[in-house]
Amino acid sequence: MTVHSVNNRKISEVFKDSIADELGIVPGDILFSLDGKEVRDVFDYRTRVMTESLTATFIRQDGTVFEAEIEKDEDDDIGLSFEEPLLDTCTSCSNGCIFCFIDQLPKGLRPSLYFKDDDLRMSFLTGNYVTLTNLSDPEFDRILSYHLSPMNVSVHATDSEVRQKMMRNRFAGNIMERLVRITETGISLNCQIVLCPGWNDGEVLEQTLTDLSALGRHLRSIAAVPVGITKFRDGNRLTPLAAYTKETAAAVLEQVNRWQKTFLKERGERLFFAADEFYLRAGRPVPTPSQYEGFPQLENGVGMISEFRSRMQTGLARRRRRKTSISTKKPIPPPYIMVLSGVDAEPCLNSFADQMSVLYNISLEVIPVVNYFFGEMITVTGLLTGQDFVRTFEQMRRKGHREPDLILLPDCTLKADEDIFLDDMTVNELQEKLAVPIRITRATGEGLLEALDEYTGIFARTGQKNHNKRGMKNDE
Repeated sequence: MTVHSVNNRKISEVFKDSIADELGIVPGDILFSLDGKEVRDVFDYRTRVMTESLTATFIRQDGTVFEAEIEKDEDDDIGLSFEEPLLDTCTSCSNGCIFCFIDQLPKGLRPSLYFKDDDLRMSFLTGNYVTLTNLSDPEFDRILSYHLSPMNVSVHATDSEVRQKMMRNRFAGNIMERLVRITETGISLNCQIVLCPGWNDGEVLEQTLTDLSALGRHLRSIAAVPVGITKFRDGNRLTPLAAYTKETAAAVLEQVNRWQKTFLKERGERLFFAADEFYLRAGRPVPTPSQYEGFPQLENGVGMISEFRSRMQTGLARRRRRKTSISTKKPIPPPYIMVLSGVDAEPCLNSFADQMSVLYNISLEVIPVVNYFFGEMITVTGLLTGQDFVRTFEQMRRKGHREPDLILLPDCTLKADEDIFLDDMTVNELQEKLAVPIRITRATGEGLLEALDEYTGIFARTGQKNHNKRGMKNDE
């Protein structure tokens, strides 16, 4: 057992009144072994602690060894959380995908942004999409044996030759064999296809969908996502790729619509969905929430606008019912609230600006922020940086734009566990540069409304305080 593997099992939290708490285990202690055997990873740990009796060996912070005989109900946990969620080193990606966003990053960002994880275990723990190219058959079978579901797989193409070329990995061609094994085991499957014009759309996509449709009832969803292209792509000497245009995006949507009709007829569900960006590029309306059938790939950018719009409408309606009267004595001028967002999200947000202004007795404006850092072709909010916000705000000031009383920023622009943007600028540093109060909101319709509840005090729940909220989304 190596020192490195032991450190992967360092305890970060002991749940109150748990078995581990009663044993006197504290954060910083290390789980050495269970029943005298090394714990391989989090799946191995979870399986082995779900027994009626076990022997757990710990290394205290002072170096002493503590062994405990534990008797418990079979399904009871012992109450530990670990600094490394996998209890093992995260497996890195072995591909050289032509569409990889990390390869399109500039130099000089924080090191963690350059790490390419491709660990099947993370698919279950965090919803990550994995390629299945870096697993031996025995390790693949071991993970399948836990029967955890669903599994999220980056397919891209089922044509062996196309997939090998796109991923620049000679081991990438056996994808259908592995997908069949997953579904035969009874594990549900979500599939992602990053579409690159001229590479895996059109006839190649047609073949991919035909192959995937044969996987049966355990196939849960398929999503088509457009390749993202930064301004650093050419400078990094990467394979030339084109972005989707209005015409090519419309062609993808025609294919999506046709396959949705086929799946509805054969399975009673649409199953295949396009990312919001395709609708925005094609200038077509985003489908209604019911057409996303539970939003199985919301974090993949599939249905985010539709879900946001629905939640916003519900939240506004609920607050209108609660508001017994609307004062005609508005402050002059009313508080001016500025909401900063990506170019893609701005039209949806702005469609609710007037309603929020009336409801909260404020003047609210949504400002689209161009992504100068990665390039103007990157239009999602989550990839905006502190520099982008500063540049947009300075441009507005030079034009004599009114100074806001408050700026609202969504938490999807920040690292999950820290108030820091992708360019390492902190929220405090941004606030100092802009000299305007900033509040971080959850990147949802309800999150935006809650921030306005707190700021205005109109709908704030008892006990709520006006403070910045941290979010849970991780952009790394």
